[in-house]
Amino acid sequence: MDQNLDDELHRQMLAYGQRYDIQTGLLNYQSFQESLAVLLRNAEPGQEFALVWIDLLNLRREFSLWGSKGAEGLARHVSSSLRSAADADSLLGRFGARCFLAAVSASKFDRGDRARIQALVDAVEPLRVLGSEIKPEVAAGVAFYPSDTTSAEDLVRFSSLAAARASSTRSSVVMTFQAEMNNLIMRDHRLEVEMHKGLDRGQFCTFYQPKLSLTTGEVLGAEALTRWSHPEWGPVTPTEFIPIAERSRLIHRIFDFSLRSALKDTQRWREMGLILPIISVNASAASVYTKDFVRNLRATLVEIPIAPTILEIEVTESMLFDDEDLFTQVVHELQDAGVRIVIDDFGTRYTGFNVLKKLTLDAMKIDRCFIHGIDRSQDMRALCQTIVAMARQLKMRTVAEGIEEPGELEVMREIGCDAGQGFLFQRPMPAEAFPAFLREWPERMRSFGFVAGFEQTALNPIAKMA
Repeated sequence: MDQNLDDELHRQMLAYGQRYDIQTGLLNYQSFQESLAVLLRNAEPGQEFALVWIDLLNLRREFSLWGSKGAEGLARHVSSSLRSAADADSLLGRFGARCFLAAVSASKFDRGDRARIQALVDAVEPLRVLGSEIKPEVAAGVAFYPSDTTSAEDLVRFSSLAAARASSTRSSVVMTFQAEMNNLIMRDHRLEVEMHKGLDRGQFCTFYQPKLSLTTGEVLGAEALTRWSHPEWGPVTPTEFIPIAERSRLIHRIFDFSLRSALKDTQRWREMGLILPIISVNASAASVYTKDFVRNLRATLVEIPIAPTILEIEVTESMLFDDEDLFTQVVHELQDAGVRIVIDDFGTRYTGFNVLKKLTLDAMKIDRCFIHGIDRSQDMRALCQTIVAMARQLKMRTVAEGIEEPGELEVMREIGCDAGQGFLFQRPMPAEAFPAFLREWPERMRSFGFVAGFEQTALNPIAKMA
């Protein structure tokens, strides 16, 4: 080949790659943004557009099954489907590996246009690979010009927020952008910024809720619960800040803070002669699945010398479904370190007997949604009875979460649940208040019908944790 022709071909290929996505031939993100800005700038008065953001949710999974060829084939298939379904004058683009963009002429308030947008997304049909069918899993959001914004950049951002909402709700319907979505994302951002400050400035603290034997009333341990008190907003609930922390690296700092606080407080109570056999700390998947989780935990136990068997890590049942092999590996590493493992919120996902048998966990906490009103529901009573029986076969202790009424306590006692915690006995309290609770509990426990364990010493509430 003539060198000049070779150079020209190379130049053209580079120019193409700067404007288009090589795999699909769609506009790349930068070119799409530029073309969208031109489109809006040249729009006639009264002309309206929709920007559709489509997330291909299962691309990573298909890559693990079929490799790069399978993932690339799926991406090309999606782009081909969009080309076939979109109007000739539509703008189509790709952002990153799994995001596809389509700018189409449409009005926010026209039902026919909304139906066309849904049809565009629904046009992404299954793909056959080596005799198997791959169904693209998509989540889509849409924002409108000029109804939602006149900015090309905000139009893309707003449609991505709507798609994120569709993804979180697993909705197959194209989600329309609402102003509240932007308000929420801005609030989440501010919460994250304030969380950084709060961790640096000592705004976080640890509260404790006791776990009690439902047979004797003995104090079996306590669960450490992270609390945040903002100087302007006041208390920020864990349901508000934990999800945001999990989407950032802040969850690792929060776990480390909670672990250190729990170990130091337990150590201080022991120096006061108050023996707490078990201290439980919650760990999220974002923390547990980091490669240094167990190593860092071991280092903390050396730094704050507490017997590992005193520490109990509570993990949610859903982690089993995230990655069973990795979860099993982490559990075994923690058990090798002498740390106890408890499945929290048990029952919210179905975990089979065989899976639990492989893990040899220490305890399961029955989710509060099964405990609430159990004295008025035979179905819930039968379900919890089955859970307790299964745990007994697996040699696991059971803990009833969220006991709030005497009737609930009575039923969980009758079906043989080992332990419980809840507002009926004691709300979570700061570390400074916990010693007083331990001293006063032997007198209070009579009111709950506990007699057998009343001989425990107030300053030494040691439980039998077999």
